[in-house]
Amino acid sequence: MIHYIKDSTLIIEGGFEALSSGINGGRRHVDCLFNHQVQPDFDHLEPAQYLDRLAVSLQIRGTYFGLLTAVSMDDLCVRTDDYLTTFVTAGITHPSGFRVEGNKAGTINIILVADARLSEGAMAGAIITATEAKGLALMEMGYDFLGTTTDAVIVACREHCEPYVEYAGSYTEFGEKITGTVVGCVTEGLRKTGMGNGGGGG
Repeated sequence: MIHYIKDSTLIIEGGFEALSSGINGGRRHVDCLFNHQVQPDFDHLEPAQYLDRLAVSLQIRGTYFGLLTAVSMDDLCVRTDDYLTTFVTAGITHPSGFRVEGNKAGTINIILVADARLSEGAMAGAIITATEAKGLALMEMGYDFLGTTTDAVIVACREHCEPYVEYAGSYTEFGEKITGTVVGCVTEGLRKTGMGNGGGGG
């Protein structure tokens, strides 16, 4: 796996089995993962087509999963624990459970990349554990919501790697790695974007 920033986009290259809750998501083999910064007033009617055109402009020629965020890549947080690397951009303009007027974009995007072989159950469980960890970070920071209306998670693993991970619940070794890195990244990310004081959506 290699990752880098290009044209306001985090690009992660490698051959992955991946599961995405984002735009055009699902489960499939992908060659690339990316998280692209858009303007705060972004309101595209066909986000999947937008991602396709973006992939072409970024010279991504293989299969991919892509996410969109209004958070600057300068505020990207990356943490590694052994065979897990976690990438987070954190913004909370649209807290879940609240009606917010206007078109401002706010989202918490989480990408988990495991240098390990994950079962299907572990991939699905990792999304649950990452979501729980995101909510835990928000509560610990004093917020009264567990995410935003546009949050997304990608879980990706390298094929033919060891260790083999069958489960990803929060009490498993892998789940503990997810919880620790996601809580750390969400907390750091919100502080970077000036939203680390709690008590509101900002």
